[in-house]
Amino acid sequence: MPVDVSVIMPTYLAGTTVARAVASVFAQKEVVAELVLCADDDIDYYPLLPDELRSATLLTLCRTPSPRSGPSRARNIALRHARADIIANLDADDAFVPQRLARLLPLVERHGVATGPTLEMHAGAARLARPRRARDRLSIEDICELRMPFAPVFHRAKCLEGWPEIAFAEDVILNVDLHCAADVYPFVEGAEYVYHVSSGSRTQSKTALTEARAGYLQILELIATRLWPQTVRDLVRRVFSEDLAAVERALTQGAARVSWRDIVRGDASR
Repeated sequence: MPVDVSVIMPTYLAGTTVARAVASVFAQKEVVAELVLCADDDIDYYPLLPDELRSATLLTLCRTPSPRSGPSRARNIALRHARADIIANLDADDAFVPQRLARLLPLVERHGVATGPTLEMHAGAARLARPRRARDRLSIEDICELRMPFAPVFHRAKCLEGWPEIAFAEDVILNVDLHCAADVYPFVEGAEYVYHVSSGSRTQSKTALTEARAGYLQILELIATRLWPQTVRDLVRRVFSEDLAAVERALTQGAARVSWRDIVRGDASR
């Protein structure tokens, strides 16, 4: 069966949420989507899926060489198993709305990348992330400054190396790479990615600040290796230098177990 989109899903201790995420992939309308699930733990996810999902012919399971290899490693392994040229990412505790891929696919075919709003669900509250400037496209400033994840759907030719294997904010760097490769990053209303923030989420974890610090230092080093315009280099360097300073202040003040969201985003988050 021809596949329109390959959805890659890294999983780590996702036994309570993975069925919801997988179901949202196979509920997509008007497209044929395959799912490549890459486990980064010792869990066998196959028995955790409902019967109708386990029987899906468009489901592939794989795993990282060792547990806790990281989400980027898991995504890139899944990427190697993907059959389609068009790639989407879905984390195992999140979900797609039913029309997401159908709404994005035509623009990905034209431009190489597209995304929609991120609907963040956290502590009973909902927040919808959209571009602050042009409503039909995502800017580099939106990607870097909103401190909200945007999940891309993209043609693999726009990002042959996949996700950078860094400790934190790898999704931001991937999106910058995609924006620079495509020159434009279309944004489509009604194509929501539902982002569930829980106590087990990376940004809420008790080690998030130390992981963020390591990731930000890696990002500041890799800026020089990226084929980005100088204005993009300067923007990424400024934003991550600001966030690194906030994280280091918190760590110096003994707030190592405070969540990244409280320190970097806080109540005044954009």
